Amino acid sequence: MTTIQDQYQFAAEVKTKSKQQNRDGWAMTVDWKLPGSKFDLTLYGQDWEMVENVSIDERGQGPTCGFIIERGNLKTGKNGLYSSDFFWNMVSIDPGVIAPPKPKPDELPPGRDPNDKPPDLPPNPAALGACHNHAVEFIAAGILPVPMGRELIGWIHELRDRFYREINQAPVMPLHYCYEHDQERRKSKTGKWGHILPKQADDEEDAYCVEHREGWRVFDASQR
Repeated sequence: MTTIQDQYQFAAEVKTKSKQQNRDGWAMTVDWKLPGSKFDLTLYGQDWEMVENVSIDERGQGPTCGFIIERGNLKTGKNGLYSSDFFWNMVSIDPGVIAPPKPKPDELPPGRDPNDKPPDLPPNPAALGACHNHAVEFIAAGILPVPMGRELIGWIHELRDRFYREINQAPVMPLHYCYEHDQERRKSKTGKWGHILPKQADDEEDAYCVEHREGWRVFDASQR
């Protein structure tokens, strides 16, 4: 069964934007599917200012935007086994990362496969500069000293690039994520969030890492 998260962050092209049929709000279909779904996601909202910078051009193409959506209420008659069983609320749309629309197949450069992954966006200069400063600070503080046989400049550049790609540009994890064990927590029937821990012995009961009780091996996820 598909794991249903509480929040998703993604970038997608806006395919349609229009007024809702029976309400005053907006409806917007994006080129992205919920896990396990066969259909493009349609988002709804009432605040037109939230999407005022999103427009469909004369060729019917929309921009590519950054989205954060959050799981809402269960739809009537659904059992909650699939992500599409829930309503999804748009937490934010980032017009600041709007990218040029994907070219039509007949607009691609000669020899370019339309299924090729698009090239990476240029690094953000301000973020890259901050990562450079952090690299120098970590080296000077002795936290990440220059390895034996390495040149200082090359080590600074490596740390700068790794900080940028692996930290600054890392995707935002879902709510209640366990950073200690690098995995997602699940909500129990009692309302607590946790994940199962590896057993330290074959006859050990199931233990859980429960949110706000890091460092404990809680054998009953409902314990406080």
